[in-house]
Amino acid sequence: MPKKILIVEDSPTVLGMLKDVFENEGYNVLPVETGEKAVKKAKSNNPDLVIIDTVLPGIDGFEVCRKIKNAGAPCAAKIIIITGNVDAVDAEKALDSGADDYCAKTSDFSNLIAAVKKLV
Repeated sequence: MPKKILIVEDSPTVLGMLKDVFENEGYNVLPVETGEKAVKKAKSNNPDLVIIDTVLPGIDGFEVCRKIKNAGAPCAAKIIIITGNVDAVDAEKALDSGADDYCAKTSDFSNLIAAVKKLV
């Protein structure tokens, strides 16, 4: 059974690209565009991994991470926070919010794919 990845990204273009990349890697992808939807989807679908952009409408990616981590079982997903704003403060903030990893969002998804494979 393929591993489930919940991807939280507000840009439909980037969300579509990430969906395609991870489906081609053999994962079952659950795409959502808001943090609120992500928290609900995580609770109801129990993904193996969640990839969360930092900048989202409504609650930001760090808060989404905290909410998913605090939800506990059955959602014990690993979480990777991604951002286009490469900043050491964001990396520290990501880990403080409970993320298992942090990746820069670039057009080359190889680092993100490697991070996903490391965690699931």
